[in-house]
Amino acid sequence: MVRFLIFFLIFSFTVFGVEDKKEPIVIESDTLEYLKKENMVIYKGNVVVKKGDFILKSNLLRIFLDKKGQIKKILALGNVRFEKGNRKGRSDKAEYYKDKNFLILIGNAELQQNNNIIEGDEIVYYLDTEKAEVKGKNKRVRTIFFPEEKGKER
Repeated sequence: MVRFLIFFLIFSFTVFGVEDKKEPIVIESDTLEYLKKENMVIYKGNVVVKKGDFILKSNLLRIFLDKKGQIKKILALGNVRFEKGNRKGRSDKAEYYKDKNFLILIGNAELQQNNNIIEGDEIVYYLDTEKAEVKGKNKRVRTIFFPEEKGKER
């Protein structure tokens, strides 16, 4: 069953909205636990997820499956970092909901593109519409923009 599950994850898994079907997904961790009754897969310790130029790192990764074995939610916990091209992000915790196709960065959330940075306690990013909401609960939202130089592309 675990072999089937890993095969399933490699070929049909959506990692935080990264959906290039040709690229395999490689997940590395210190341990892997499959909980059939809970419909959950847990990766623990130095978790690294790679798909094309997308890289996600965390201390723990939980994948929640529906009754058909399809992914419904992904939860990354502890020192969450991700990178795709010139975009980077970090937070204490990240949640991805496949049915609504949005990502929530929770706790010390930060998104960076080139040198531009946005920070808040929580960032909600809607992948379909590319809309982002940044919330400051314990601290104010902070944005740092660098003016674009003439003749230089970003």
